[in-house]
Amino acid sequence: MKRSLQFAFLAACVAASAQAAVQQSPAVADFNSCAKPEWPKEALRKEQQGTVTLGFLIGPDGAVLNAEVRKSSGYLLLDQAALAGIRRCTFKPARVDGQPSQAWMQMQYMWTLDPPTARAAQPSQALLRAAAQGDVESQWKLGFAYLTGRGAPRDDALAMAWFRKAADQGSAKAENDIGTMYEKGQGVPPSDVEAASWYRKAADHGDRYAQNNLGVFYASGRGVPQDPVQAAALYRKAAEQGHPWAQTNLGFALAAGRGVPKDDAEATSWLRKAAEQGNASAQVGLGFRIAHGLGAVADQAEVVAWYRKAADQNNPVGLNNLGYTYETGAGVTQDYAKAQELYYKAVGLHNANAKEALGGMYERGLGVPADIGSALMWYRMAAAQDNRVAHRKLGILYEEGRGVTKNQATAFEHFETAAKAGDLPAIRRLVAAYANGELGKTASPEQAALWTERAAKAPPQ
Repeated sequence: MKRSLQFAFLAACVAASAQAAVQQSPAVADFNSCAKPEWPKEALRKEQQGTVTLGFLIGPDGAVLNAEVRKSSGYLLLDQAALAGIRRCTFKPARVDGQPSQAWMQMQYMWTLDPPTARAAQPSQALLRAAAQGDVESQWKLGFAYLTGRGAPRDDALAMAWFRKAADQGSAKAENDIGTMYEKGQGVPPSDVEAASWYRKAADHGDRYAQNNLGVFYASGRGVPQDPVQAAALYRKAAEQGHPWAQTNLGFALAAGRGVPKDDAEATSWLRKAAEQGNASAQVGLGFRIAHGLGAVADQAEVVAWYRKAADQNNPVGLNNLGYTYETGAGVTQDYAKAQELYYKAVGLHNANAKEALGGMYERGLGVPADIGSALMWYRMAAAQDNRVAHRKLGILYEEGRGVTKNQATAFEHFETAAKAGDLPAIRRLVAAYANGELGKTASPEQAALWTERAAKAPPQ
């Protein structure tokens, strides 16, 4: 299959320095070093294509210090390949007042497949004959072949037609696949209501995938009224059949008391079942619960092991959390360089917590020279993704005038944003501000009491 990959710069670089520059010159790519990344074999097999927009930080030495997906191609494999490719590039660094400086740039990778010239694989005559004679499993297999392009030309209309024939005979797998096609708008106009209806049919026939899918719809109110009780009940049905995502979803519902009574021991048990099946989200959740002794005996070595399993699957939260263990030396030998490496990988997958963590390392000079300008840059990037800790830290810097012009109003805005998101230290800062008339606010016992009440209700942090 013919394929092409093109890349193009989208905008001039933006200097990362917090101070205004007198003279700036942008970074320049060495295109001889920017070899086109290898097309992932799995993505090629699935005929995945699209355009990914990357943002990347160029260091004073021209190396790419960090890269992140600004707009996804829609496929994780292509996004990850683009990130790997940009990290191998080198640049002439940007200059501020004649000196090499860190700078951000943007680039697009356009992954495109040419129309196939060879005749696509055709379904076997035996499969066609069996499906035509009414064999329900063959009808489903034929629909799946047309849907995925595995063993037949991609054709959503034919996929839907064969799935409907199988569904008419009570095939739960076909009913679930029809629901998925309506959910994604494949061959039919997207419709959450239709998707939920078909998931219900398949769920009633005992299909675990449909039970979990319908549970997700009830949890979010897609196509059905929002109902966490129904969601949890459906998760349990699928979880008891061994569905790892349903086990994960049920575990988190039990942990939060959403639709079911809160039960730390059972929550941890279901997350462990899913984690042992390789579900990265469950691995992260299980690690967190063990770290805090929630339904499990605290064991930092086990925490690290689960975070590592998730990180090995490029789970951004797993990468961030494993980075934190190396930053703090919790369960591993403290290693700031390793922590920074893991944070950068998580940032490349758009994790806001990792951006805030890198800001903290630059603010405190952990493994890097203390640099308040770089700290501000990372905090601002994290705050742009609504990271509450980053907002609180920006509030502190604006209140103290460190790295920025002192500004009480801006400080208050950041503290308030963090507090509304549930950040306990920020809530306490607002209590003091209203009690004492600080941060440009007139003393208000009523507001102080309001925020004191919120502090009492905030979860431990």
